[in-house]
Amino acid sequence: MIEVDTVCRILFAMGPGEGIEPLARAFMKSAENDPYRARRSGKSQHRDGWGYVLLSDGSVHHYRSARAVFEDGKGFSGLVGLLRESDNAVLLTHARASSQGSLGLFNVQPFAFSTRRGFSFWFLHNGDLDKEKIIELAEFEGEDLRDTSDSYAFSAYLCRALQRPEKEELLKHYSLGASLAKTTFNTATLFLLPDGGWRAFVTAYMTDDYWKNDLHRDYARLIELDGDVFAVASSTLELHHKADWKNIPNGTALLITPGGIERLPLG
Repeated sequence: MIEVDTVCRILFAMGPGEGIEPLARAFMKSAENDPYRARRSGKSQHRDGWGYVLLSDGSVHHYRSARAVFEDGKGFSGLVGLLRESDNAVLLTHARASSQGSLGLFNVQPFAFSTRRGFSFWFLHNGDLDKEKIIELAEFEGEDLRDTSDSYAFSAYLCRALQRPEKEELLKHYSLGASLAKTTFNTATLFLLPDGGWRAFVTAYMTDDYWKNDLHRDYARLIELDGDVFAVASSTLELHHKADWKNIPNGTALLITPGGIERLPLG
């Protein structure tokens, strides 16, 4: 059975650290045992590296490893320890199943960028994008990005093109990203502002062809959980953490701030 494309496993969560910990454990299990992927390809793991960014109680921790999350006991234990110490946290985490770009630490997500316009961000993505078109739009040199992933190329494009992390600008550039999707444009971005504030932007998008295929749709859809912890996750987490998960409609963007969540049409 040949798998022509892969979709990584992701998790965005905010709330008390003790409430996020079970979701982080479910994320790890999802990377180790993904029945939705196995139905498509016979492969059940996302083992090409993992990483996270954790914003917690006035500090930020960014970690990336070329090891699989389920084989990186020290790294995962470090995340659990941080969560247990956190009263209020924002977590983005990503387990890679490579599709474009070289294997190894460089292409492990989330990627970190500081812009010339006075804000920083961490970006993660699952799916496949038209990397050549991104390079063209950003006026990059293709040879410079030969071994980078499409996800890296798009985050570098954002660093160059995004004027400010506000609703209209975010919709403009992330809608462009969705238009370049070959499979999915599921993303989570955490923005850090000069005043110490933060906001996040999450997108759930897959192409029509992907959506119409039951196996692809089950594998690629994003789900959400609301309560003391708000979370957006890859579909596999529903198999490893039983809760009142709901599917996020295709073509949805979420603008998330400490004050609330705004749902927006993407595209």
